[in-house]
Amino acid sequence: MKTQFIANIADIKDGEMIDDVFLVKNRTALSRKDGRPYLMLKIADRTGVIDCKVWENVEEVIGKFSVEDFVRIKGVVSSYQGTREINIKNIEKVNDDKVDFRDFLAVSDYDADKMGEELYSVINGITNPFLKKLLILFYEDKNFIDLFKIAPAAKDIHHAFLSGLLEHSLEIVRLCIDVKQHYKEVDIDLLISGAILHDIGKIKELKYTRSLDYTDEGRLIGHIVMGVEMINEKIRMIEGFPPVLAMQLRHLILSHQGTYEWGSPKMPQTLEAIILHYLDDLSAKINIFRKAFAAESKELSEWSSFNKPLGRYLYRGVFVNPVVAIIEDPFKEDKSNTDISGATGTVQEKLL
Repeated sequence: MKTQFIANIADIKDGEMIDDVFLVKNRTALSRKDGRPYLMLKIADRTGVIDCKVWENVEEVIGKFSVEDFVRIKGVVSSYQGTREINIKNIEKVNDDKVDFRDFLAVSDYDADKMGEELYSVINGITNPFLKKLLILFYEDKNFIDLFKIAPAAKDIHHAFLSGLLEHSLEIVRLCIDVKQHYKEVDIDLLISGAILHDIGKIKELKYTRSLDYTDEGRLIGHIVMGVEMINEKIRMIEGFPPVLAMQLRHLILSHQGTYEWGSPKMPQTLEAIILHYLDDLSAKINIFRKAFAAESKELSEWSSFNKPLGRYLYRGVFVNPVVAIIEDPFKEDKSNTDISGATGTVQEKLL
């Protein structure tokens, strides 16, 4: 069982030993000033990435493993120009069946099965028979729903963790229901359908077995086009699906990123499309904000470091207090006994 995580290495003293399993993110063969080779590695787990160096027996070591392999590293922690790194003394490849993938990929704090049940309950409440049938076809497609429940919503910007796509989509569904209370003219069935389906192409756009990255299809085609293709395929299975309704739903998918600069093929031109875009953006930006402070929780600073996705420093607020109230998720379960395909966890929201 993995016990040493990268997030904790910053807290240990120079000269202390590291002996644990990590994921190789990158490796580069370099030369010292005297011409002798050394190896630079980046290794990772679910808590972060750290640089490593191999100074001895480089020719032998480099043949033992590849990028994206799991390796057991024995090494010594040191500091170089103010940054922690590990000088590796021994490194060996570890087989996948010896590894708990949850140690290397972040997982949603919400239970994926419970989120799936809530989503199905929402689908059953839809009154439009064509949209309801379409969503049920997706939900009852085991290959689809298994991936939808485990996929991240992004590579690194927002909801970039296992089950992040389901969490993000369900969050938007809840917001859609709230919006309907204020704007009665909204077609709530259409809006909810767009919220559930807007990012489904990400199950193909991203790969997420070892680390989060784009697939070849994701880079060349993208989740928006793939999502529309998936919807068209299911619509063809429903006799009499109204063409205008299909057009409006496809428009939600094609326009949800809002602007051409953000990769949207079309700008939102219906009421539901405008709402979906802004709710999608809201969900993403709040997750970015939360992640910024979660990463700096030890300092309990009022200000974050410069946040690149939002292009600004972020202010937590004046009510920073190390004594926090905890709200527990009613679906709390023990992560240690849950298969990664279920991607479960607990929700602990800190009120700061």
